[in-house]
Amino acid sequence: MAKRSEKGSLFLLAALAAVTVVVVAAQVKMVVAVNYTDEMEKCVRGVVEDPKNKPNAPGLVRLLFHDAFVRGLDGSVLLTSTPFNTTGNSLLANLKGPTEQGSLSNGGLRGLEMIDEIRAKLAEKNITASCADAVAFAAREATYVLSNGKIKYDIDGPGRKDGIVSAVEDPAKFLPAPTYYYEELLTNFTSKGFTKTDLVALSGAHSIGVAHPLAFSFADRFLPTATFGQNQIDPYYRSFMLLETKDFTDPQVQLNIRDMTPTTEKLSGYKPNGVNTSAVDVLDNSYYNANLQNMVLFTSDSALRGNAEQLLEDYKKDANLWSAAFGAAMTKLSNTLKAEGPLFEDGYRKKCSATNHDNKDAYPSLNI
Repeated sequence: MAKRSEKGSLFLLAALAAVTVVVVAAQVKMVVAVNYTDEMEKCVRGVVEDPKNKPNAPGLVRLLFHDAFVRGLDGSVLLTSTPFNTTGNSLLANLKGPTEQGSLSNGGLRGLEMIDEIRAKLAEKNITASCADAVAFAAREATYVLSNGKIKYDIDGPGRKDGIVSAVEDPAKFLPAPTYYYEELLTNFTSKGFTKTDLVALSGAHSIGVAHPLAFSFADRFLPTATFGQNQIDPYYRSFMLLETKDFTDPQVQLNIRDMTPTTEKLSGYKPNGVNTSAVDVLDNSYYNANLQNMVLFTSDSALRGNAEQLLEDYKKDANLWSAAFGAAMTKLSNTLKAEGPLFEDGYRKKCSATNHDNKDAYPSLNI
C-alpha cells in the first residue's frame, strides 16, 4: 500500500509539474517584451517602407506628437468612436460625439491606416502590441526611413496602455498652436517636461510634410503685422506663398521651401547654402536654413528666431548635432509621456479606431 501510495504521489507530482510547465509556457508566450527588438524593427519598417505607405510616412512623426502631447501616449488620437469622449464632470457620460480627430488642431492627419497594419504584422511573429505601442514604433521607423537611415533612436518595447477617452476639445488645450509666439511655445513644452533644446530640435520635423491653407493655420503670416517681430516673414517668400496656396484655396502646401517648385525657390531668393533641393520630404536640418532666411510658414517657427537663434545656427551648421537632439527628443515623446488615463482598455484595443465596447457599462467598474 505504501509503495502504491508513493507511486500515486510521484504521479501526482509529475502531473503537477507538467501542468506547471504548461502554465509557465503559456505565461511566457503572453509576456510582453520589454525591449524593442530587431525583429519588431524589421516588421514595422517593412510596413512604413511599403510603396503604398511611404508617401504618408511624414504623418507618422506628427501622429506621435499629436497623441503623446494630449493625454500621454495612449492611442487616443486614433479613435473615431468611444463612449468615453467627454471630459471634466461628465467624464462618465455615455455620449458619442467627435473625438480628437475632429479637432482643427488635428486637421490633415495621415498614416492612421498603417497602425493596425503594423500590429497585424507584429502579431504574425507572435508579438502583441497596443495601438499606442504601434504609434511609437511607426514614428521611429518613419524617422529612420525619412532621414535616409541617419536618425535611429532608442524606445521601449510593447507595454503602453490603450486609452478609451478621446475628446474633440482636448487637442486645442494641449497641442502648441502654429500661431504661438515663443513664450507660449516654451511654456507648452516645459509643462510636458521638455526643454528649449527639445522644442527647437523637434521643430526640425517641419523639414517634411505639408500644411493646410484651408485650416488657416498660417493665415496670420500674411497680415501687415507679419513684417516685424516674432511673426516676421520674408516679403518675397510671402508673395510666392500666396501663389503656392492659390490664395488659400489649395488643400495643402509643402512646409519646406526646399520641397517647393524651383521657380518659387528662385524668385523667393532662397539660398540653399548646401541644402540638397532635390531631396523632397527628407527629414534633415534644412528647416533651420529656411527659418534663418525668414522662409517658414508658421508663426511658431518664426518665433524661434531671436529667442533660440544660436540653436538654429548650430543645427543649420551641424546635421549630426541636430539628428542626435531630434532622436533624443523623440525618445522622450515615445517613453516618458505615459498614458494619463484614468480610463484604459482591459488589455489592448482590437481595432485602433474604436474602443472594444461601445457602451461604458461593458467596462469593469474598477477601470471607471
